[in-house]
Amino acid sequence: MEEKMMAAVLHAPGDLRCEEVEVPKIGPNDVLLKVKAAGNCGSDLQRIMVEGTHVFPCIPGHEFSGEIAKIGEKATSFKVGDRVTAYPLIPCMRCEWCLQGQYNLCEDYDYLGSRSHGAFAEYVKIPVVNLVRLPKEVDFDEGAMTDPACVALHGIKRAGGIRPGQSVVILGTGPIGMLACQWAVAMGAGKVVAVDIIEDKLKIARELGVDVCINAEKEDVVEKVMEETKGKGADVVMETAGSTATQRQSLLIARKRAKVILIGRSYSDVLLPDEVFTRIFRRELEVYGAVNSNFSPLDNEWKISVQFMAARAIKAKPLISHRVKLEDIAETFKKMYEGKMIYNKIIFSP
Repeated sequence: MEEKMMAAVLHAPGDLRCEEVEVPKIGPNDVLLKVKAAGNCGSDLQRIMVEGTHVFPCIPGHEFSGEIAKIGEKATSFKVGDRVTAYPLIPCMRCEWCLQGQYNLCEDYDYLGSRSHGAFAEYVKIPVVNLVRLPKEVDFDEGAMTDPACVALHGIKRAGGIRPGQSVVILGTGPIGMLACQWAVAMGAGKVVAVDIIEDKLKIARELGVDVCINAEKEDVVEKVMEETKGKGADVVMETAGSTATQRQSLLIARKRAKVILIGRSYSDVLLPDEVFTRIFRRELEVYGAVNSNFSPLDNEWKISVQFMAARAIKAKPLISHRVKLEDIAETFKKMYEGKMIYNKIIFSP
């Protein structure tokens, strides 16, 4: 096997270079994965262009799929050639949260693509316990989108799921928002409403089964949601955009004792006017935060997600807006950061 590979290496915020590096050396409990597809997460743009990774140099990329190229001597539960994706968070397995099986809340975790080398490369090293097999019906592009599917599912589960017939509003139709819309449909929501400012994304949301789409630049979101819910507000609201406007709207459109799920990160202070803040206690709202997803043996959201993908209840392919070669990754992130391209999910391929 070759000793060198091409990878996108972050040397400092805004300094991403495609260059030749050593192929990772695996330990007895690791596998070496040949990356077939790697997706951009919303956090990648901020991480690569502004905040930087936790160590430098570092290979970003934590949404991916591929084929096992090499296995460690103790990684016998998989074999060379297996098609897999992987949970990017590497839990410590020692803290109180890990011992409860809540790996996403680990207090001393490692993370592919920000604390350790990730998948914007030809190969990536992964602990065998983090692997998830891909069903034959799920291709590599879809497999690379398991992570955002799990994030959307985890957010909904944090609030106890969606009961059949409930009204659901998803604020933001990026990949996680669109996947959340599909989970809502799959769970039997009575009416699913999607909100965004980009008409092309709303068009895709309609094709994925959303009942009502609201363009926030053309309509008053609060008025329209109240109209669609007969003046009561939505039973479940999920905020995925991470903007001040949608965070405020999430509380204004929720009915009494509704559940509000917050997934989007703001990257700035969130200031709530009194009229908005008082909705939390006057309407007895339940507000939930949700981070990452879980893959513990008792609650493996990754296996659930790939099963729903295989059954075509969750469709990932329509969310892909671009496919880009690995050598063009730096220029692509520059265009994204400068607002020179409209995109949804980008799949990078070595």
